[in-house]
Amino acid sequence: MWHKILVMSLVLVMVLSLAACVAGPSAQEIVNDVIESWDDIRTYQFDMDMTLDMDVEAEGEAFEATMVLSSSGAFDLENRQMKMDMTMSTAALGEEMEVEMEMYLIGDMMYAGMEIPEIGPMWVKSAMPAGYWEEMNQVKAQIEFVEAAQVEVIGSGKVRGVDCYVLQLTPDMEQLWQLAMQQSGVTGEEILPAIDEEFLQEIFQSFSMKQWIAKDTYLLTKVAIDMAVELTPEALGFPEEEGLMTMDIFIVLLAYDYNQPVSIVLPPEAEEAVEVPAW
Repeated sequence: MWHKILVMSLVLVMVLSLAACVAGPSAQEIVNDVIESWDDIRTYQFDMDMTLDMDVEAEGEAFEATMVLSSSGAFDLENRQMKMDMTMSTAALGEEMEVEMEMYLIGDMMYAGMEIPEIGPMWVKSAMPAGYWEEMNQVKAQIEFVEAAQVEVIGSGKVRGVDCYVLQLTPDMEQLWQLAMQQSGVTGEEILPAIDEEFLQEIFQSFSMKQWIAKDTYLLTKVAIDMAVELTPEALGFPEEEGLMTMDIFIVLLAYDYNQPVSIVLPPEAEEAVEVPAW
């Protein structure tokens, strides 16, 4: 009898162990490993695409605008250096425009070069505002989201051939507000008003954030964000104005080649950049 009970117990333990292996780590275990993985990151490269569709009503007029932003670059965290190539296309009020920009962050200085219509190529430089380095560091920002948000494991998938856990994130309202304003170009403590949580719940019409985390290294490989935002002048700190702005924002970020050598060299023409005040 005891022999049969022992055998059945061993079988039960094996079944439970196999079930645990199939289920994989919990959301909190993945989060802990993702946060820990950041300590070992020295370099990485990234690609990011963003589409922003905007409808604006103000002073009795209405118009639509679309912005498509594509960028790629590399971060050298040890030496506080970044290089990014960016193309931005906009369409509004019947006019279309495309701008290509090359940007470098070297130490505490930012350098940006672009082709100015009827002027030609131009480089400017500026001391980086406080916190700007952290805002530009896409992977670190996403890890901070993982640390603070509610996280659910919703499946598995592959990114660039890498097996990944797929996470669904539900950030708090303050995180959503900061993210929406950064992506729409409104940043900085002086111009970014504090908004209470109840009002924020009215602003965000919908939101979805997914992250793909490599199963072997727990490094972030992909992020997909889809959100709809409705803004009033009051939300932007202008209660005396009237109007309405709605934004549909879709972002895809890929991060790869972690801790691989990167070469970030400031072009000679950038060394003659015109210095402008920090914004």
